[in-house]
Amino acid sequence: MGKKISGSAKSIQLLLLLCFSLSNFLDLAYADPPCKSCSDDSSYSDNSPFKNNLEILMSYLRSNASVSKPYNTSTGNDLDRIYAQYMCLNYAAHDECSTCIKVASQTITRLCPGDKEAVVWEELCQLRYSSQNFSAHLDVSRKIPQYIKKEVKNPAQFRLVVNETLDNLIEQASFNASANMYATREVTTDTYTLYALAQCSADLSPYDCNTCLQVSRANISSCCDACRGVRVLSRSCYLWYEFYSFYEGNRRIWMFIILTVAGALLVVVILGSFIYCIVKRNGIEKWKKENSRQIDIGHGIGRPSRTVFQLQSFHRDGLDVQESSFMDFASIGDATNNFSNSNFIGKGGFGPVYKV
Repeated sequence: MGKKISGSAKSIQLLLLLCFSLSNFLDLAYADPPCKSCSDDSSYSDNSPFKNNLEILMSYLRSNASVSKPYNTSTGNDLDRIYAQYMCLNYAAHDECSTCIKVASQTITRLCPGDKEAVVWEELCQLRYSSQNFSAHLDVSRKIPQYIKKEVKNPAQFRLVVNETLDNLIEQASFNASANMYATREVTTDTYTLYALAQCSADLSPYDCNTCLQVSRANISSCCDACRGVRVLSRSCYLWYEFYSFYEGNRRIWMFIILTVAGALLVVVILGSFIYCIVKRNGIEKWKKENSRQIDIGHGIGRPSRTVFQLQSFHRDGLDVQESSFMDFASIGDATNNFSNSNFIGKGGFGPVYKV
């Protein structure tokens, strides 16, 4: 019984460890979308041409999201003209991009009602509109850093790895023409593997892309370069690193599924073991109560010290333990001639033995 309890305790510890790992994975994999940046100095009314143009524009974006990951468009005339752009992360599949933009097009008007300029970031995409033409213009204002509030054990060494990784990544995304303003990098050390991503808006020049990413890198250095996971959301670029391969979509999904299934199975095993131990213990106690017959007749030959007791008759008249009978004090007294010395046979493991 003791070993089973110990095994259950170890299983519970394993479950807690698995739950911690799963929660840690979820913390890293998902931020808290959506994030927003709304304008404070320009607005439109409910029945204005600007609002009508904005609704048309959001419809355009939703319809194109299934065929193109980056997209720029505009609609309207003069002061009511609106410019819009969306950018999905390159590792997102087309259907994921389409779903993200559909959600973002509804979220942006809800989070920034009446604003003539707004940006919203969902998990896999960014959506932006403005009354000013921002196409091919670098914008590093109002960046949003997000980070896991868990630092590594050796922050000084980790900072060196992060800085070197991001430097190489930024150069590749900015100046490698075949990279198309997008790059990922994986760096493995003795204690962890770092996964990093850089992406710029496709309408930027290589130098503007480099500037945007360098500014984001400076933001990381000033706030959270020893954290286990960081991303900087900017209007013109993304810079992001984690301890898991977040840009490998299928691997990320399977990791989540495996951890979830393993956790569920472990819960079932632990609960089953716990119930089994309880049932078995109760069964043993019940068996003892039904089959145990005790007699306490003092420390020597003489009268019993209790007035009521049970006597267990083992294999008497061919009866097994389950078929053994109960005898009250009076019956035993009559059978042993009131515990007469003439009926005394000897001493057994449980005390004096009398013939009946």
